[in-house]
Amino acid sequence: MNATKFNAVTSPYVTCLAIITGLIVLFVIPAQAEFDLDSKYAGDYLTGQSNARLLALGGVGVAIAQGPAAVLANPARLGIDYGHAVSLMHADRFESAVKVDHASYIRALSDNRFVGFGLVRQGVDDIPVTRLRDPSQDIGIDNRVIRIGSTGASEYAFLLSYVGERSWGHIGGTAKLLYKRLDDTNAYGLGVDLGYARSFGQLHVGAQLRDAIVSVLTWDTGRQEVIYPTLRMGAAYEIKWTRMYSTIMPVIEMQVRGESLGDPDVLALHAGLEYRIRDIVAARIGYDGSRRNDPALEPVSDALTYGAGLLVGGVQLDYTFIGNDELGATHRVSVAVRWN
Repeated sequence: MNATKFNAVTSPYVTCLAIITGLIVLFVIPAQAEFDLDSKYAGDYLTGQSNARLLALGGVGVAIAQGPAAVLANPARLGIDYGHAVSLMHADRFESAVKVDHASYIRALSDNRFVGFGLVRQGVDDIPVTRLRDPSQDIGIDNRVIRIGSTGASEYAFLLSYVGERSWGHIGGTAKLLYKRLDDTNAYGLGVDLGYARSFGQLHVGAQLRDAIVSVLTWDTGRQEVIYPTLRMGAAYEIKWTRMYSTIMPVIEMQVRGESLGDPDVLALHAGLEYRIRDIVAARIGYDGSRRNDPALEPVSDALTYGAGLLVGGVQLDYTFIGNDELGATHRVSVAVRWN
């Protein structure tokens, strides 16, 4: 593809991103803002994956994400093994207390260049709003708490990704528009993810730097939350078992969270094992080390993940189960459709 044609294809995406950035800088970020540098979990809703296959393998992704799942997992793998594709995922976390939804779409431009779009939403609905029957008195038998209504909390991310191929690997990037709503307050922010991926035969390696230049969420109250960079590096190796028409793939990934520097949970190990038969049916098990840093997760089994997958034609269906003795189980289902 010549330079003129390439610029004509990609310029609408660049222009759109520039307009969004300008509007946020001019109208959203207040002149006097109160920075919260200790907002450790401000970007936690984006630390997972947008595909049940990756979650079943312990939350890995930088070395094996494919197609739409790569919009969030590693933009450098956006077009690997895919042409045009769309993916949807829904999750009920902690016995449906938290709802998570992902939607992604990728399309090929040409010359091994791809563009992708993604939407992430995590929310808790129907949160009770309460007060004392008589606010002027202390709580007691004759002055109990009553419900006067309900509210909700939602977190969104709108993603725009692009990847190009070089002789030394694939390089990709994702621009993120972030939005949060808590009752009647709102927050906006911007973020950038960078990714790299390369394959050496059956060996696949990848790396992603999320929130590469530090992301800032600005609330309409003037408070600002900082999302620090997170580095993820991983590798996977495909072992072909020709006699059984099968493939066994171990995968491992290391996560370094910038917001946890100096804390015991700064490092987290993710690992998984996938067994595929004729690339149609798959069984998976994983270990999510980041969940071991949660004090609510006492048994080692709480860090294990399980799943299965089915590929029929251009339709891929994946399921993941993640247990939690304290907060309840999490079920995630994703479906991807690809063509061309």
